[in-house]
Amino acid sequence: MSVGSRTHVWGVNSSGQIYRYTGHDANPWIGIPGSAVDIGVAADGTVWHVNSAGGIYRYTGDQGSTNWVNVSGGLSRISVGSRTHVWGVNSSGQIYRYTGHDANPWIGIPGSAVDIGVAADGTVWSVNSAGAIYRYTGDQGSTNWVNVSGGLSRISVGSRTHVWGVNSSDQIYRYTGHDANPWIGIPGSAVDIGVAADGTVWHVTSAGAIYRYIGDQPS
Repeated sequence: MSVGSRTHVWGVNSSGQIYRYTGHDANPWIGIPGSAVDIGVAADGTVWHVNSAGGIYRYTGDQGSTNWVNVSGGLSRISVGSRTHVWGVNSSGQIYRYTGHDANPWIGIPGSAVDIGVAADGTVWSVNSAGAIYRYTGDQGSTNWVNVSGGLSRISVGSRTHVWGVNSSDQIYRYTGHDANPWIGIPGSAVDIGVAADGTVWHVTSAGAIYRYIGDQPS
């Protein structure tokens, strides 16, 4: 599941089928041709996905007759903050950042991760195979990543302050905005989560059920 904004919500099911949110809960999903194991969508409408073979694709179905354009490389997870903010990790845990140029699309970033989240404001967080959580600081000085306490298996980043994740027990956490006490638990159970800069949050459960967060709205 990936969320770019209130209206930009995409997901893939256990069969690799791709769906886009219609913006109407009574008939919420429209199928998009293609096959994917992970997908990333941004508020500006940019969408990328990776398939089971590690192939990388950028969505062009809103630009013409071709649904997806292949971009060279191999990734297992992908996150999209904007047209130019695209990050991913491969099956070996290596981290890559999109250069903005398809002819030479990826630059390696030091570190190791199993999931990554990037926002339009350039904020990037990652989690590694041990569940450790890191925020990217490689554009701020000599240190590439700063460890943030806690343990997560999946992470999603909508902005500097909108960071959500789930752990290996399917518990949901939201970043408090303060590293000294970084996480607050949110009721629910999830295996993947998506958060946007506008505060929109969706998650999916281990059974494939889909939920939109309304805990910040009056009950």
